[in-house]
Order: sequence, then C-alpha cells, then structure tokens
Amino acid sequence: MLRGAYYTRAYSLRKGEACSFLVFCGRDKCPENREKRVAPAPESAKLLDMRMLSLYNTIDVVYLHIRNWSRSPAFKEGGRDLTGSRCDMNRKYLISALVLALAIVLLCATAALAADDPLKVSMELSSKKFSAPTTINVSITVMNVGEGDMPGPVTLYYPSGKQVEEFGAPTLTVGSDKNWTGSWTVTQNELDVGKVSFKIRYPFYDENGELKAKSKTFSVRIVYTGGDPKLSVTRTITPPTAQKDQEVSVVYVIENVGPVDVSNVTIKENSSISNKSGTIDSIPAEGKAQYVFTAKMGTKDLTSNATISYKASGKTYTQKTEAETIKYKDVKLSATLTADKKGGAPGDPVKLTAKLKNSGNVDFINVKLEDAKLGTLFEGVTVKAGETWTDTKEIIVKETQDIQLSVTGEDAAGNTVETATGRVSIIATDPKKQVMLSVEAAADRDTVYKELGTVRFTIQVNNNSAVEVKNITVKAVDTAINTIESIPAGGSVSFTREMAVSMAGTYQFTASCRDELGQTVSFNSNTLRIDVSKPTAVPTEVPIATPKAPKYAKVPQSYEDLPEENKIPQWLDQAEPIANQAKWILAGIAGLLFVLLLIGFIRRGVKKSQSNKAMDHLDGANYRDYSSAPKGKKRSEITDNSVSEKKEAEPEEEPENTAQDSELMAETLRRLYKEKDSGKLAEEAPAEEAAEAAGKAAESAAETAQSVSEAVHRRRLKS
Repeated sequence: MLRGAYYTRAYSLRKGEACSFLVFCGRDKCPENREKRVAPAPESAKLLDMRMLSLYNTIDVVYLHIRNWSRSPAFKEGGRDLTGSRCDMNRKYLISALVLALAIVLLCATAALAADDPLKVSMELSSKKFSAPTTINVSITVMNVGEGDMPGPVTLYYPSGKQVEEFGAPTLTVGSDKNWTGSWTVTQNELDVGKVSFKIRYPFYDENGELKAKSKTFSVRIVYTGGDPKLSVTRTITPPTAQKDQEVSVVYVIENVGPVDVSNVTIKENSSISNKSGTIDSIPAEGKAQYVFTAKMGTKDLTSNATISYKASGKTYTQKTEAETIKYKDVKLSATLTADKKGGAPGDPVKLTAKLKNSGNVDFINVKLEDAKLGTLFEGVTVKAGETWTDTKEIIVKETQDIQLSVTGEDAAGNTVETATGRVSIIATDPKKQVMLSVEAAADRDTVYKELGTVRFTIQVNNNSAVEVKNITVKAVDTAINTIESIPAGGSVSFTREMAVSMAGTYQFTASCRDELGQTVSFNSNTLRIDVSKPTAVPTEVPIATPKAPKYAKVPQSYEDLPEENKIPQWLDQAEPIANQAKWILAGIAGLLFVLLLIGFIRRGVKKSQSNKAMDHLDGANYRDYSSAPKGKKRSEITDNSVSEKKEAEPEEEPENTAQDSELMAETLRRLYKEKDSGKLAEEAPAEEAAEAAGKAAESAAETAQSVSEAVHRRRLKS
C-alpha cells in the first residue's frame, strides 16, 4: 500500500512562507519504508504562490479516498486484503484513480497559473467565415483583473507584429479597461491556419522584484469556406400511394454542407409532377432551403426525379436525384385538413380541423394522423364504413411551416391503408407588425326612463401595436357605427354616438381590421349595463333666460363718416323738384274734387227737401179714394181730423146714403183685390156686415198706403 511519504516545500512568492505536505509512494517503491526529508525546493519553485496549497490538499484527499476504497471488502479478491505483503492490488483500478488525480492536478495548475495573469483580453470579429482574404472589423478589450495597478504601459500589436498606434500605451489601474476597434485584412495564411491572433505586451515583477516585460497572444477561430460546394438533397413524397384527384406533395430540402455559398438553384422535376422548374435564389454555407411541388393524381402512376443545378464561385454545378414512383390506387379513405386562419405572430393559436371519410364498405381502425414536424396529432381513430370522422387540434405558431398529415391505418382484415391530407401553410408574421387594438366604451347614463330612451356612448380605440393600423370598423352588434381611416402606432381615436335604447341589457362594441396576412381580426370593448325604468316625477325647473349681449356700433362723427348704404341716395336730389310739382297738381285735383262734392251735397239737400214735402202730403192723408178721379188732379184728398170726424158722424144724419157708400166700397174692394170671393161676400152680406167689411177694407187700404209711403221714403233717403 502507499505508506511512504516525502516532504517537500512550497514557497509563497508574496509571503515567503514554507509549507510542508506529503507525497506518498508505494511500499514496493520505498524498500526502506522510512520517511525522508527532502531538501528545500529550488528557487524556481518559489514561483508558485499560496494557491498551489489547495492543489496539493486535493491530491491528499484523493489519496485518502483511494486508500479507504482499497481497504473496503468490495475491493478484496480471493479473501485476502489487497494491502497485504504480497501487494497483488488490482492495477487496473489503481491506474484509473491515478489518471483521475493527474487530470485534477493539471486542471488546478492551469487555473492557478491563469489566476497569476493580471490582464484579461476579449476579441470580437465582424465575420468568422471567409472564402478569400477579406478586410474585417476587430474589437479588442483589455482589462486589469489583478490585485494591483499595472507597473507600466500596455501595448497592442497586429498579427503582423506592428504596434496598434490607436490603442496607445495605457497604464491600467485595478478594474480599469481599454478598448480598441479597428480593421484588419485576413490573410491567406490565417485562413489556412484557421485563426486570427493579436498580441499584447506589458511589464511585471519577477520573483527577485525585477521589472520585466511579458507578451501574451490571443486568438479567435475562423472558418475558411473556399473550395468546391456540396449540397445534400432530401426528398419527401406524401402520400406514396394516391387515389384519383388526390393531391400529391413532393418536398425537396436542400442543405448546403460545403464551405461555399451557392446561388441560382434550379430544380427541374419530371413532367408528370410539374412542367415548371422550382427556383431558390441562394443557400449560404451550412444553410438550407425548401421547395415544394404539388401534383394531382390521375389514373396512372407518377414519377419523381429531379435535376438540380446551381452556381458557386463563378462555376455551374449539377446533380440528380433517383427516380421514385407514386402509385395510383383506389383508396377508400380520404383525408382533408383545414385551418381557421392563415397564421399569426409567434405564440398565437391556430385551430386545425382534420376530416376522414370512409367511402368503402369496411371499417378502418387504428388510424393515425401525423406531421413530419408536429408529430402525431391524432391516433387510435376508427372510421366506420360510409361515415365521416372529424376532430380539431390547436397548435401554437412558432415559425412559418407547411402542415400535411400522413394518414395510416388498417381494415378489419389487417390490410394497411395509407393516404394524406393536402398541405396547409401556416405563416408566422413579424411580431413587430402584429395588430394590437384595445376598445374602451363609456355611457353618459346607466338608466333610461322611457322606451327608446337616448344614451350617449363614448368609444375610444387605442392602437397598442408598433405599426399604423388602417380601415378600422367599429360595430355595435352587427351594425357599423363608425369607420376610422387610420390610427398611428401608439395613438388613439375617440368618438361619440347617441343611440335609442328600447330594452334593458348589456352593450358592447367591436373594432375590426385586417392584419398583415389580410385576415380580419376583432377586438371587443368592455361591457356596459343599461337599465330601463319608469320615470319619477321631477319638478319642472323654470329655464333661466340669458339676454343676448348688446352689440355696440361706432357712432359716426359726421355725415361723411356714414357708410355708403346709410347715406341719402343721389337720385333723391333729382326727385325733389318733381315731387314739389306733383304736390301742387295733386292739391289742385283735391280742390276740384272738394268743389264737386260740395255741389253734390247742395243738390241732395234740395231733393231731400222736396221729398220731405211730398211725404208730408202722404202722411197727412188718412183716406185715399182710388174709386174716383182726384179733384185737383191729385191722388188723395187731404183733410184734417175735425173734418174727418164730422164726416164720420154724417151717416147718422143721412142714413139714406149708407147703402150707396157700401156699394161704392164693395166696388173699390173689387178693383183693389180682384177676388171673386170678396165679390160674392159683398153681394150676399147684409148691410151691417157690408159696413163692417168696408171699415176693415179701409183700414187695410190705409196700412197698405202707409207701407208704400215708407218704402218710397226709404228709397229716397238711400238715393
């Protein structure tokens, strides 16, 4: 076993202390089996500082673990202790342990030596891939990570050995750094070696305290892409067997595994697949690209074999793919795949809908639907004869991709059936161009007190996206209430609308527009509760009338200051003499009319006087005899009242004349009324009745004469 030990010393460069530690060796290597004290370490050992002590302590710990492990029962062989005198240790395990210890020693020594370097250097190149010598930008930063300030200036050198003058010669204090950014032309030798190396120089103190110079070289690996290009072509045909009118996809994934970029990639497929060649602009070194051909299966097999041509370093290269047949078969299981939208920003959900239709007369079981990238989406599906199966799956947009599900299953007899859906493209849009709107709604009241009460809504649309959004339509249910032409990024638009509310309920508004893919996206506002209630009597307030403010006008100081429209027109001066002449003419006409009017009044007075005299004659007569001619050629005899009374008394004195008067009265009545009945009455009536009838007739004649006289008088007055 490891029993012997050597003592050695490690001197600290900074403290100058001597520390002892043990180095063990095997017993068979130390036949004297005794400790030997080794002489002090040489001066070169003093370069190690106190950090090396942890390294030797690590070795001691490794030894103790090996010793304890070797003494364990699990390490015994044939019932004898491996630490016995015969020392038949299993060397295999011992060597493994020593190798492990040596690796730890080297690792710790490297860390300890690296810790002694007070400068830390970092370098960045603008490009690490080159096809020829090229000028690049280089950025180098030097930092002092030591325990003290640098004793002198630090200088930087190009790979050619020339000093970088722009870097200068700074003296770096603890924790400070210095950066340089410049250009360097990568040489062919550096391309062949595969690295670009710069160098710094700085002073330091050795173990004797003397100031010396030290150089440090640092490098960055580069890749030389010169040489012939090389492309790796992978072709995938889905489905391998298709029925009539089914879509077949042939996908080419071309990877540039060579050191040179390629361009003008052309893929010419078999005419049964496509008569048009596919093109890819360029594929960088270690990059790849994809191209998809689609064909519709007829009643004959399809053949795929492509010729791929491309250019690199000014030369044209060509390679071909092997021919592969897509077989025609009448498959009774058809599959379709659809998506609810074209795509979206990374993280947006997309709902896929898969549909399987069994047009045969047997069931298909254990049907599985899977995509090359998404993996298995559906499995264990059973599609009964004559039926259709439908299911949905939500995926998250991560990148632009084409999804095509391969469908495999079997019938009841165990025969395999294969088909596929068509391809569905899901496009990942730029998150910076994603449309993000928010809609805020508010109402001036939450209750109306009559049917079809008016509520004023205020709607504000905020553009929370990083791009301008155009043609935004705001709707209430399905009715558009406003169209906003544009809202800049971070902006908002607010508007109001008055609406008649017919019933209580919750109201919400929706703003919709089109995104980068041309699909409609909608954003809902908050909900508003509007109630309808019977009105409560409210005292009528007397409106306060506010008088209009008086308008003041500037008073002109003279006639000349008046506005033109307020001045007297010039034509009035010309009309004034004409008006004076007309005034006198009118005055003359008025005087003439007055004279004529006066003459008319005088003549009417004369006529009225004559008329009054005639009426006096009529009014003075109380009896008119129309049976005999008037004595004085007049129609009536006018007597006074005394004469009339005497004549009324005369019949008593002269009764002999009564019969004659009665006859005369009867004759008068016949002339006046010309009625037969009156004549008969006069002939048959006795003398007394005749006298009475004569009196009544006289009264009637008097009344008639009176009415005629009044009518004549009124007519005269009117004239």
